[in-house]
Amino acid sequence: MSSSAEEVVHRAYRIAVRDLRACYNPDGIVAGRLHFNAYWARDGFWASLGALALGDVEQVKAHLNLFIQYQMPSGKLPVRVEFLGHTFGHYHTRRMELKALYRAGTVFADPLDPTALFIVAAREYFTHSHDMDFCVHFEPAMDRAIQWLLSHDRDGDGLIESRYLAGWMDSILKKDKVFYLNVTFYEALRACRALKEWLGHMEDVRRFEDAASRTGAALQRVFWNGEYFTDWIRGSRRGGFASDGNVLAMLFGAAGEEQGRAVLRFIASRGLDRDSPLRTCDPVYPFSQVFPFYFLAGIPDYHRTLVWPWLGTLNAINKFRLGDQPAALSDLARIGALFVERNAVAEVYEPDGRLLQRRFYQAEFPFAWNAGLYIYAAHTLGLI
Repeated sequence: MSSSAEEVVHRAYRIAVRDLRACYNPDGIVAGRLHFNAYWARDGFWASLGALALGDVEQVKAHLNLFIQYQMPSGKLPVRVEFLGHTFGHYHTRRMELKALYRAGTVFADPLDPTALFIVAAREYFTHSHDMDFCVHFEPAMDRAIQWLLSHDRDGDGLIESRYLAGWMDSILKKDKVFYLNVTFYEALRACRALKEWLGHMEDVRRFEDAASRTGAALQRVFWNGEYFTDWIRGSRRGGFASDGNVLAMLFGAAGEEQGRAVLRFIASRGLDRDSPLRTCDPVYPFSQVFPFYFLAGIPDYHRTLVWPWLGTLNAINKFRLGDQPAALSDLARIGALFVERNAVAEVYEPDGRLLQRRFYQAEFPFAWNAGLYIYAAHTLGLI
């Protein structure tokens, strides 16, 4: 990697630090400061990895405690906790009270990844803080959360089944067995095991170790096709390649080393990381699979062909761990160039690198999710 590319990474890192901390509030981490100025669960939990890398452990603790407060008795977590108030043009009334929302797009019930990421983020918080008092406080919330997730394994095969829009791709209609959701569920089981071990509850440790092993084996048996993990399965129908689950399978260790290399070979053979840091899917989801609201908003390509930096950022970690350090650093530099050009970490970009700006929708910035994971990757690669 050239010195100029290294300079881009360091400049982008400083922008990411500034933009992540711009999303700090007393109660946690908001997703952004424009139309996503609320405590979104998955955004904040992913951003927590960057906050922890910076040593901002109290910020992550506040975010976790907020979602403990709004967890339902069933164990389910909100999609977001937002501020009550009104907007008149550019004027906002004071927004002091909070309200939790539990449905994707206020329509579809049971988004699953916020609850799984809640447990993963808590494990990462404890790893950095060694806060045993929090660990004790968190255990009942964790027990409720994991039981709620386990209740979605409706056929008892170790995998969870979901309804429409149950993951981060809330513009794409897919249901039943979705790989991204199941790999986050797998990591949540592993996080439960770790937390139970720290608490000294060895019977629970063995129970979650067995559950994680069973789910890990099911991921291999059901989703692996020899080249990559299939995006979704519904009866006899199967999806194609989606970056999200495959990237996380490598990151979380659900994929073996040779499987990780096979996935990277597939990505390279299809040119999925050639022009942008990493495309979301191959083949591109058909328009028939897009939730109609996104056509009305003018962004039917939102999760189809637009560029989401967090995917390439985490995949740079995968490349680094598999020994391809030049490619990992090159990917971080290309992603960083998007941030440097606009002096901001935004949510999503056009395939040519331009910030998404449509008639009815503009990409959010600053965007905590992308900023936090860029910081996390830079630290993981030893660049900072």
